[in-house]
Amino acid sequence: MQEEILSELQETVAAGEHTDICGDARSDSPGYSAKYTCYSFMDDATKKVIMSDLIQVSEATSSPAMEPVGFRRGLDRLLDSGVGVDVVTTDRAPSIRKIMRESYPELRHQFDPWHVAKGVKKKATALARKKENRDLQPWIKSLGNHFWWSCSSSGGDEKELKHRWTSILYHVCGIHRWEENEQEYRCRHDDLSEDQQRRKKWLEKGCPAWNALKSVVLDKNLLRDLSQLTLFKHTGALEVFHSSMLKYAEKRRHFTYVSMQARLQLSIIDHNHNVGRQHACTRSGQKKYNVIHSRQSNQWVARKLYEPTTQEFRKGLVERVIRRRLDKNVRIGDPAFFIHPPVSIPANIAPTAKPNKTDLVAEHESRFPTEPTGDTDVDV
Repeated sequence: MQEEILSELQETVAAGEHTDICGDARSDSPGYSAKYTCYSFMDDATKKVIMSDLIQVSEATSSPAMEPVGFRRGLDRLLDSGVGVDVVTTDRAPSIRKIMRESYPELRHQFDPWHVAKGVKKKATALARKKENRDLQPWIKSLGNHFWWSCSSSGGDEKELKHRWTSILYHVCGIHRWEENEQEYRCRHDDLSEDQQRRKKWLEKGCPAWNALKSVVLDKNLLRDLSQLTLFKHTGALEVFHSSMLKYAEKRRHFTYVSMQARLQLSIIDHNHNVGRQHACTRSGQKKYNVIHSRQSNQWVARKLYEPTTQEFRKGLVERVIRRRLDKNVRIGDPAFFIHPPVSIPANIAPTAKPNKTDLVAEHESRFPTEPTGDTDVDV
C-alpha cells in the first residue's frame, strides 16, 4: 500500500505539482514515561497516511526527544523517495520548529490553528480567573472563534490575518467602525440591532479585563507565528487516526517492538482503507447527526454521523497468510523470514546493561538483613 501511495505522489512531481503533508506524534503513554512514539505523515489532499516510523526511547535521550527523531527520519525518507513536499504542517513544538528552520529551509512550515487557538484560550482563561478580569470570561469562546475565522478568511495574506485578529480589541468594546493610519475599517459581521447591542457585555477600553485581553492578542510570539498560519492547514485528521490506533495498540498495555510495529501498520491499513467515508444518510436521504453533550464547552452540540467502516482489507491479509503457510519454501521459525526491527533495538531501555541477578540479591540482603526468628534474650 505504501509503495502504491508513494508512486502516485511521485507522479504528481512529474506533472509539475507538489504535495502538502501534515505530521504528528503519538506516544504509548501520557507524560514523560513513554517507551514508544510513532510519528506519522499524512497527505493533506487524500488524508491517507503515507509514512510512519516507530521510535523506542532508547533511540533518543528521553521520551520527549523521540518526536524530533521520528519527524526527521520520516521526512528524510519522504524526500529521498522523490515526493515533492512543499508545505509541512505540525503543532508548535519548539524542537520541530528548530529542525524545519535549520535543516529544511526550502520547505514551508505551517502550524495547525486548532493547537494555537487552544493555547490562546488557555491563556485568556487563566487571566479571566483573576477577580479584576472576570468581565473577560464571557468573551473566551468568542476569542477562539475569532482566531479561527481570522486564519480561515485571510486568503493567505499575513498582513490581513494580523489586522483581522487584532480587530477584536475594538469589537469587544462595542466599536465596529474605527480608523487606523488614516484608513477606515469595520467589523465583518452584520450590523447589530439595538437589542443585540444592549444585551452584549461590552468591555471598556483600558479596563483590567481589556488590558488582559490585549496582552493575549498582542503577544509577540503569537504575532510572530501568524506568518505560519496563513494557509489554514490542519492536523485534525491525523489526530483522528491516532485515536483509532487504540483499537490495535491501547496505551495501557505493553507490546514488544515487532508487535507494536505490526499493530501500527495494521492501523494505517485500516485508516487508509476507510478514508473518505461520506456523511451517512437515512433511507429518505436525510443526513444523520448525533447530539452529544460537550464537557469542554458544557453545551449540547450536533456532530455528523459517517458511513460505517469496512474491514474488507482483512480478507486479503488472511488469504496472503494462508498462501504463505502453504508455501513449502517457507518454514516456520526460519531466521531468514523473521521480521527484524529496522534499527538496532537493545534488549531493555535502561541506560546501563542488566547486572547479574545473584549479585543484586546478595547486595539487597546485605543492606536489609533478615530479622531473627524465635525467642531471644533481651536485657532490660
